Amino acid sequence: MFILVTGSAHEGKTTACWKAISGIRTAGGKVAGFVSPPLLSAGGVKVGIEMVDLATGKRQIFARVVEPGQPATVGVYAISEDAIDWAQKVLAAALLSGADWIVVDEIGLLELHRGDGFAFALEPLADSVRIPNAIVVVREALADELAERLGRTDVVRVQVTEKNREQIPARLVKLARSTRH
Repeated sequence: MFILVTGSAHEGKTTACWKAISGIRTAGGKVAGFVSPPLLSAGGVKVGIEMVDLATGKRQIFARVVEPGQPATVGVYAISEDAIDWAQKVLAAALLSGADWIVVDEIGLLELHRGDGFAFALEPLADSVRIPNAIVVVREALADELAERLGRTDVVRVQVTEKNREQIPARLVKLARSTRH
């Protein structure tokens, strides 16, 4: 099963995935890949993006919000080349790990339009024999493009909104439990 977790910016897609991981593991699922929670200032303002390797628990700062006048890699973020390298290695290891569930948070413009970032993972993710189960976070505006590019017939969309985001982790766990590992 290929679960696309979609929604607009700041709706809780990452949080929903993060909260579902323990439930998937409790059900006996081996999980690999990464989630990308926000990096917050002491005042609670988003200043960047962190990445968490789900296999090891290791963390890496992936991107920082750029100051006015500074160049951005994508959107409002400057992405560290070292962090991209680290995250690509985490994802490559996940794709080869034999995990029951691969989690990718997230596929975006960098991958779909520039062929950078985690674009190398699109081909293996498209193969339902090689990667039978995955949870991939994608902005709603890119969900159709990603689904079409992958061409999988087992795509399930789970849209996160402000109204339903508290129920989404349980829904993800229920979907994960419905598959065979």
